[in-house]
Formats: sequence, structure tokens, C-alpha cells
Amino acid sequence: MIKRIRNYLSVCKRKLWGIAGFDILKNVNHDRYVKRCLLVYITRPFKMKEISNRHQNFWQTKELARLLGGFQYRVDVIDYQNPYTRPRGKYDLVIGLIPRDIDVYSKHLKTDAKKIAYLTSSNLEFSSKSEQERLDDLYARRGVRLLPRRQGGAISKQIETFDGALFFGNDYNLRSYACFKMPPVYYIANNGYEYGFPIKYDKNPKKFLYFGSAGHVHKGLDLLLEIFSQESFPCELYVCGAIESETDFVAEYAKELYHTPNIHTMGFVDVYSSEFERLANECAFSILPSCAEGQAGSVVTSMSAGILSIASKVCGYGPDEVILLPDCRKSTIQEYILKYSKADKTWLMEQSKLALQNARDKYSRQSFTKSVQDALTSILKE
Repeated sequence: MIKRIRNYLSVCKRKLWGIAGFDILKNVNHDRYVKRCLLVYITRPFKMKEISNRHQNFWQTKELARLLGGFQYRVDVIDYQNPYTRPRGKYDLVIGLIPRDIDVYSKHLKTDAKKIAYLTSSNLEFSSKSEQERLDDLYARRGVRLLPRRQGGAISKQIETFDGALFFGNDYNLRSYACFKMPPVYYIANNGYEYGFPIKYDKNPKKFLYFGSAGHVHKGLDLLLEIFSQESFPCELYVCGAIESETDFVAEYAKELYHTPNIHTMGFVDVYSSEFERLANECAFSILPSCAEGQAGSVVTSMSAGILSIASKVCGYGPDEVILLPDCRKSTIQEYILKYSKADKTWLMEQSKLALQNARDKYSRQSFTKSVQDALTSILKE
């Protein structure tokens, strides 16, 4: 009952703040330009004294706003998760994170306004369906129904009227949007990190790292726990992420998470911490058998530390960058874990160096900036 009251009060507060316009961050670059842009994304980074390393999008959203200023737009920012926000005035440009609630801003655009979709994942309908299939499969295996965490609703058909789309992913991911007549799509590069510690290439091939955000079943953590928890399984798994946030998952997998000798549940780990340095220099592989992504940030986070990634095809990387799982059946995942745990050390060191080089060449912050700059130049040119 108390939780319901708190949720109700939270919704009321969001409605009031939205109607009053308190949740609109105005002119975040402090410019004097006449043209106005509405960025529908996340607002938290603009409220922080220092940029958090919790997720790449904290830096990316501020960089996106900065780049828009370079095109002489005064940028206002609203949070895509608050459907009650009511902007003021008319905008010359809108950039919307996966355009779902287009009615929030459709009445606040000039007749000749440009519209750009910001796509950070596969088609939401594809993602939602894929997660539900994973949950059904879990029920068939263990007889338990866990809550869905990545149900995103549907993308508005209005995306077909947009002037362009910025997309994290590759051709494989883009096929999930085949049901739409898409505007011109521009691939943008997710970014990794530049660590201050020396990268060790001689890592342990029997140690695997899992990095995942919300939706543990969506990401395939349940499958990994069931594999690594088998008696006398010869490899170790280090589990990083906000695991405790999904209480039903933790209740079902408590034994695997906390009472299995070769599974180490780390919780959230700051990528600039000494704890991450230790993991990065011990674990030869990261593994992510996710069912739907755009361009998974945890993969490039691993690449940045010279960790070779084993990932599903939907994670947004090619076979020259990661080890691609042909499917995400538990037997297939186990086969790949056992196979690569016996990898030749010389080969593994070469691949570790290549992973780091890929991160620096293709997925640096500079790569993100250039890919977005080039896309905006093409879309916004007169």
C-alpha cells in the first residue's frame, strides 16, 4: 500500500511539473541563437556537476547538445520518460529518442521544422517480443514467471515523416525496422572509455565477465547462471550490474548468484575503479547473449580494456570485432564458453590487442562526435 501511494504521488508530481514547465531544461548551452531545438532524451547529465561513468549516454547527451549548438541552435532538453512535459513556444528542430510520444512536442514545431529520430535500440516491438520469448522460455525451464523489464511499447508511424535518423547499430539491427518506410538512417558510433591503468593482455581464458543493465533475462544472465552453476563447471563468471534492482530475479537465482563458488556477483562496478582494473586484467572474455540491442555499450566497454567479447548478433557488432554467437540456445552458449576457455594464449593476446585497437579506432569519444557531426551536417544542410 505504501509503495502504491508513493508511486501515485510521484506521478502527480511529474504531471504538475510537466504542466508548469519546471522539468524543461532551457538553453542548456547558454547560447543566444535564434533557432530553437528541442532534445527529447535524458535530463540527468545536465543536472550533474561531473559526468557519471555509469553509462555512455551521460556524456553522449551533453555532447549531442554541444554539437547542436555548433549548428546555431539554442537547445532545450526534456526527459523522454515524462509524457506530461509541455514545452513552450515553437521549435525549428526536434531530436527525439525513439519517437513514441510524438504528441508531446508535435504541437510545438514550426511548419518547416526538421525532425530527427535518435534510435539507441532495435525496433521496440521486436525488443519487447524478444524479451517475452525469453521469459516464456524461462518459465518452460524453471516454472517461474518473472516480470518483463524491457517492454517499450510501439514506435510511432510518424517516424516515416522524419528527416533522418541517428542509429546505434548495424545492418543486422536495422532490419528490425523493416516494417517502416524509414527516413535516411545514419549510423553513429557508440563510445568506449580511456582507462588510466595499463592494459594487461595475458588474461585468464577461464574467466568471463558479464556486464548488463536492466532486464537480466533480456540480457541472458539467467542462461549464463544456469551454465556456470553446473557442478564442476571449469570456468568462472563475474557478474557486474545493478543485480539487486530486480528482486524477483534475485529470489529465483539466489543460489546461483550468491552460493556458487565459481560465480562472483560484484554488483555495480565503476569502470574507473581499481576493482574494474582487476577484473579487466584477469578476465579474457566478456559475454552478452542478449535478445535485442542497438549497439551494446557493455561490449565496447570491454573492448576498451582489451577484453574479447562473445556476443549475440543483435549486439550491433561484426564478426571482425567480436565472437558472434550463431544463436542463444543454452547449449550453444555453453559450447562457445568451453571452446574459448581453451584458447591458445598467443592467439588470445593478439585478439586482446585487436579488441583494444578496435575500441580506439572505431569507438572512441572522437568517433561518436565525428559520426554525429557528419550525420547532422547531412540532415540539416539547406
